[in-house]
Amino acid sequence: MNDPQPGLDPDRFFNDRTPGSQEWWYFDAISHDGRDALVIVWYASLPFDPAYGRAARRHLSGPQRHPAPDPLDHCAIGLSWYRDGRTIAYALNAYRRADFHLEAAPFTVSVEDNQLTRDERGYQLRVRTPAVDGRRSITADLRFDPAQSTRPFEQDLGMPGSPHRWVLVASDCRVGGAVHIDHEPPLHFQGRGYHDHNAGAEEIGLAMRSWRWGRAHAGPITQVYYLAEPRGGPPKGLWITCRDGRPERVRAMPTVGLERWSWNPYGLRTARKLTIDGELLREHERIVDDGPFYQRWLSRFSWPGQGHPVLGLSELLRPENLHRPWFRWMVPYRLKRPTRKKGPMGVGCQGVFATLGVQPGCSQGVDESIASRQGGPSCSS
Repeated sequence: MNDPQPGLDPDRFFNDRTPGSQEWWYFDAISHDGRDALVIVWYASLPFDPAYGRAARRHLSGPQRHPAPDPLDHCAIGLSWYRDGRTIAYALNAYRRADFHLEAAPFTVSVEDNQLTRDERGYQLRVRTPAVDGRRSITADLRFDPAQSTRPFEQDLGMPGSPHRWVLVASDCRVGGAVHIDHEPPLHFQGRGYHDHNAGAEEIGLAMRSWRWGRAHAGPITQVYYLAEPRGGPPKGLWITCRDGRPERVRAMPTVGLERWSWNPYGLRTARKLTIDGELLREHERIVDDGPFYQRWLSRFSWPGQGHPVLGLSELLRPENLHRPWFRWMVPYRLKRPTRKKGPMGVGCQGVFATLGVQPGCSQGVDESIASRQGGPSCSS
């Protein structure tokens, strides 16, 4: 197993400075009743910011004419809240270097008013950020406390000269806290969660053809897979079984079966059924994030000895679509750059629309009927 070297912090800041490099700390959780799922990510540099990718590629093609972009000028905070397979709240807000702060001891990452801290028991997540519509705000206060036997695992899934470090930091966490939108009654969340850390040294579209990832909990067991296809080299894959947070069995380059193919409206092809070594089965149940280069699913997982399929999360990334001009115009509907300018909710929110000279429309990817039942604005408001 590729454990981090003794004394190395699994959350340590790799801080790659190469043009297009990216790094993020990812957390997710599913409630005990299976109704609510949360994904929260602190990005030191957002790989899905087309402006960042284009600037990196321009610099690489003409370093004398185009300066290298600063990765920290593309830091961001992301939050998704799903209930019964529908999006309740969504935010992906980008900020500049001055809004990013990191301390090694005690480990703390801040992006604007959103702070991730680690103490002797686990992690405290505090989010205060505008929703994608710019008119509502999302607040989250959550604890992620890893299982007692937790042990990290680290693997380079990139290529020589272009590493992509994946650190499985805490595969099994007890999660509790509250999430709410504006002044609506909060969700008092209790569930199980997961935390990993990614750091890639090359612009994501140059580094990767695709990756597939998924995880599920059942009893003391956590199953995690990560299947990467780096450009310029052979596929790399892992299937890891953890017990109480400790990797118990690691299978490198497992045999993968993909079945029941389908296409989304943007031409992204995905397999609804995945098997690994003929034992781990993942079947998509409900898509919760669907775009031209990325999909996230609520999926059902089963494996030998597991009595019934359990709910987990899975994702697919194919970054070649990220820089295609016929998809580039869509990104501002999801990626925003909040400002300090006061608005109806005390914050402003603008996307790349500001540079295009057009105004953002209503919230995209948010179920409006649910938003209206919660008192949020709809397109007709």
